[in-house]
Amino acid sequence: MKSGQILILVLLIVVVALAVGLSVASRNIVNLRTSTQTKESQRAFGAAEGGVEDVLSKLSTISNDIKLGTSASGCTVVGDTASCNVPVSDINAAVKVKGSKVYESKVELGEVGQIDLSSGVSAGAQIQVEWAKGSAENPADGPASVEMTEVFVTAPYSQLRWFIQGKAGPNRDETLGSSPAVSTCTSTSGYQKCVVITLNAVGAPVMLRIKPYWISTTVKVSGVGFDLPVQTYDISSSASSSVGVTRAVQVKRTALPMMPAVFDYAMFSEDNILK
Repeated sequence: MKSGQILILVLLIVVVALAVGLSVASRNIVNLRTSTQTKESQRAFGAAEGGVEDVLSKLSTISNDIKLGTSASGCTVVGDTASCNVPVSDINAAVKVKGSKVYESKVELGEVGQIDLSSGVSAGAQIQVEWAKGSAENPADGPASVEMTEVFVTAPYSQLRWFIQGKAGPNRDETLGSSPAVSTCTSTSGYQKCVVITLNAVGAPVMLRIKPYWISTTVKVSGVGFDLPVQTYDISSSASSSVGVTRAVQVKRTALPMMPAVFDYAMFSEDNILK
């Protein structure tokens, strides 16, 4: 009888010890797996970031490839998209660069949206400008007003400036008024405001700069009856580690470097600029 009780007690101790051991082992395996996945995730993410950095360093060459259909950058170009294979350490990042011929971006207060007109845009062409997207950008006192500046080439360089009221009101002192060279149009995709501007008939257009007033606003710019040059590049990069962990990075870059708002006033000043 006593030997039978001792046997049962021993079996219980063995079962408990085995359960504790399996629990510890299982927890260690989970921790090891989590640690491995975290490490591999960081490696994959680092490779994806490295692919983006590599592409950004040669974006001018890639953009020229997209424009001409060439492959000087080492990327494969199909239409407006370049596909690049970038080795980062022992991982390859698959990077796609897609060019868009429609400018669409949110412009914050104090900043300027800049549209490239330097290629394939003739004097007298018409540009459709939309802004104030959705109800969030159309508050009770009206959507943003915008100032549009066309920079064009004559002898010497020159510019034209339009000022379009978002909404007239007692709290908005807008003394510049609007230009008769602007006509209204039908907006798309939830935009509240839409105008068509006719570019200066004399000289070659270089760029269009759009500055919001009162509130920030999303701006969309497209050619009327023609395609603008590529305005923005959507860059997506993905990389997979040896154990199958995949991470991706996406960035958006404008075709033209953004110059500050003071450019419109300092660049064309006839007097010396004093600091």
